[in-house]
Amino acid sequence: MKFINLIAPLALVATASCTPYKHLRTTKLFGVEVVDTDLVRDARAVISKFDGFLYKHSMRTWLFGAAALNANKTLKASVDLELHAVSTILHDLGWDMTPNSPWVSTEYRFETDGALGAVKFVKGHKDAKKWDEYRLQKLHDGIALHGSPGLSVGKNQDVQTTLLSIGFDNPGQRPEQVPEKEYLSILKGLPNNDITYGTNLTWTWLAATKPAATYNTIVEPWGTAYVPGYNATGHRVFDIVVGALITQ
Repeated sequence: MKFINLIAPLALVATASCTPYKHLRTTKLFGVEVVDTDLVRDARAVISKFDGFLYKHSMRTWLFGAAALNANKTLKASVDLELHAVSTILHDLGWDMTPNSPWVSTEYRFETDGALGAVKFVKGHKDAKKWDEYRLQKLHDGIALHGSPGLSVGKNQDVQTTLLSIGFDNPGQRPEQVPEKEYLSILKGLPNNDITYGTNLTWTWLAATKPAATYNTIVEPWGTAYVPGYNATGHRVFDIVVGALITQ
């Protein structure tokens, strides 16, 4: 999600990156040209099993980002487009509320689950040999940092582009980087009328099912507001520091 990633810096207008654009197979979805490698197709197959709101959110994140890149040829030429696709498509694996989901742990926050799950997916794919450790690290970081505004400052351009794309799928006005024609086409095919409902439902579920993983995170207020018996007091950094002061 993200209502919280709107701070993504547009120092993205684009100095060359070390990963040059490669000519990959493409297709068009909802009027947007996108990468269509086997890895990307298989990532899409993973999220096709998710709840409708989560599937649409994950797809919109990718497509909005791809539309913005298509409108900025300089930036597009310097971004790893397959990495961008896989990162955005799989960024919310940690939201999967399916019982016994292979993507959701009992102990990690949802961003970490998503990052670890995406890396595991790539490592298990037949095309894993095309991914070195640095590329996998960028995949992990672009997902793991998306719930923590400000921590991505200074990261490489691929990570910044992933985070910016995740921030595009917000209620409200069209992001200026996404052309209006493509934006409306994406929303027509993948309406966002259930994204706030889905976010509220998922974050409440996370707070109820693994509260310890939600203390000191963006999910904590949902536990406080909606989950009976949820109490972050004593687990927050504030409580630890203030408690130590009192005992001194």
